Amino acid sequence: MNRSFARRGITLIEVTTVSGLMAFLALLLSSAWIGMGRPTVDVIVRGGLFQEIDTAVAALAQDLGGSMAGPDARLGGKTKYRWVGWMMPAAGELWLCYDGGAEPDGDANWSGDDTVIKYMADGDSLVRYNQNTGTTFTVARKLESITVTDVDSEFISIALTFQHREITRSCTLLVRKPVN
Repeated sequence: MNRSFARRGITLIEVTTVSGLMAFLALLLSSAWIGMGRPTVDVIVRGGLFQEIDTAVAALAQDLGGSMAGPDARLGGKTKYRWVGWMMPAAGELWLCYDGGAEPDGDANWSGDDTVIKYMADGDSLVRYNQNTGTTFTVARKLESITVTDVDSEFISIALTFQHREITRSCTLLVRKPVN
């Protein structure tokens, strides 16, 4: 008698082999998926840092333009609200003085009728403070440092460094000192 046995179902070895291959395939796919997301996140972070740099540079350029800027137009002229002085009283601070009063004298008095604008690091933010009006607003975020150096008798250098996650970006402004 010749008996033949027909297989019904799958064996334990076959199930184990297929399960192992599926786990390996899932591991490969998850690694590939994670790797594809990193460049996208880096692009988003870089774009955000460049926006912060643009905002900070625009605010500084407006204030360092030679005269006090106003909401509607330039308030300053050849004498009134003209930028007449700067100083860095502490690390991470830049003070700008604009000549004021009925009869501007062309000197930075740092009080009275002169308008004083302070840029300072506040945690991870660059803050602009108007000493005369008492108004403060955040210019940019993710600030790592602000450094102001006296380059020579004619120029000052303002270096801004921004950092988010592992990405760091810097910019340096070279500014002509005010002429009295």
